[in-house]
Amino acid sequence: MENNNSLLTRKSVHFGTGCLIFALSCIVGREMLLLLFIAGASFSFITFNYREFYALHKTSYSSLGTLFYPLGVISSFLVLYNQPGYYFRTVILVLTISDVIAWLAGQIKPFNVSFRISYDRKSLFGILAFFITCLMILHLYLAPFIGANFSFILLATVVSVTLEVISFKGSDNLTIPFGLSLFFLFSQGQALNPYWLIAVILIPAAGCILLFRLNILTRGGSLTAYLLAVYFAGVTDFIWVFPVLFFFISSVLFTKLHASLSIAARSSYRRNAWQVMANIIWALLCSVLFLISHNEIFIFFFIALIAAVTADTWASELGPLINRKSFSVSDFKMHPAGVTGGISPGGTMAAMVASVCVSVISYYLFFGEIHILTIAILSVSGFLACFADTLLGAFAEKELMKWRFLNKDGEGLSPNDLVNIAGSATGPLFFVFLSRMG
Repeated sequence: MENNNSLLTRKSVHFGTGCLIFALSCIVGREMLLLLFIAGASFSFITFNYREFYALHKTSYSSLGTLFYPLGVISSFLVLYNQPGYYFRTVILVLTISDVIAWLAGQIKPFNVSFRISYDRKSLFGILAFFITCLMILHLYLAPFIGANFSFILLATVVSVTLEVISFKGSDNLTIPFGLSLFFLFSQGQALNPYWLIAVILIPAAGCILLFRLNILTRGGSLTAYLLAVYFAGVTDFIWVFPVLFFFISSVLFTKLHASLSIAARSSYRRNAWQVMANIIWALLCSVLFLISHNEIFIFFFIALIAAVTADTWASELGPLINRKSFSVSDFKMHPAGVTGGISPGGTMAAMVASVCVSVISYYLFFGEIHILTIAILSVSGFLACFADTLLGAFAEKELMKWRFLNKDGEGLSPNDLVNIAGSATGPLFFVFLSRMG
């Protein structure tokens, strides 16, 4: 348990600092305010490991809240730099008041219930207190400036509570101000459907909790999947969501099937945060680049990437179920199915079918038609990327196992994750190469 005096000191500093920032934002110009924030952040980072400032920074579980706090304030200020000042001041009020009230409510023992979504335990009373105070701040302070209706205020509150619940080790000092600021920025001039967006926040949460309970994802994996689901469902169009859902749902089903039929796979099929990100990171980047540039090439790259990771997953999960032996490209010998760098007829067929399915479905969703040549190029690109992943697994993964900073077990980045990231990245390269040949 944390030292109560240390916590009380930190929370008092947190509250006092928030009140000071709020006051300064009302009387100091933006340029000077930014300089003050940078100076405060420098002080926080410099003093973090000094014993003289231990009470301000440290707790028994090594919270990084006093490092996240200046980052959260600066990121919020920069995001809202060209927006009316009341948005930033609203964020500071939520960070200052709601967070402290939530902590106080969390100290209540009778009838309080604790739970854990990410890595830190949260209390029911604390979350309810955060929700109520945040709703009051947004309604009493922000609503008069923007004339927002209650549904908008409720949506902003749900966003804030979500960012609080998923935080750990003091990261709510960053996730709340940064996330709420992004919400205010993106909601400017947008015809939002608050109830739809609330569903976007709550439904993926329920789904990811279920996946964690079913031992399909680890705690970190479910949290990462949730954030990705909120991004694709809430920021991009539905046509970007469906290919990702097809990959994820089919992967879950086949992984579960493989685990249920193979004793060797039962202990390793839970996917952690790095494994989730390794499969989707390049597709995520392509979606962001398309939103920024509206360049059609990023749609093709996105399809090729999803085709590649789907093909790789189907081959890995279905191949060993169809064939007991596989041919290793590393030593050109037969080995039991499922070995790294192994190729089997069943796995190869599964990879090709997966790549074709993703390419056909995705191309039709994006363009509303079937163009045989382009779909064929996308399908082959995804399939070849899967084969590239196999080659990298055969020849590079053994060397990567020697890298000390890579985790062989647990939630860390593993050699296989790096192989998956590098292998899937070849999908767009194959697409460019084959398109020019065609």
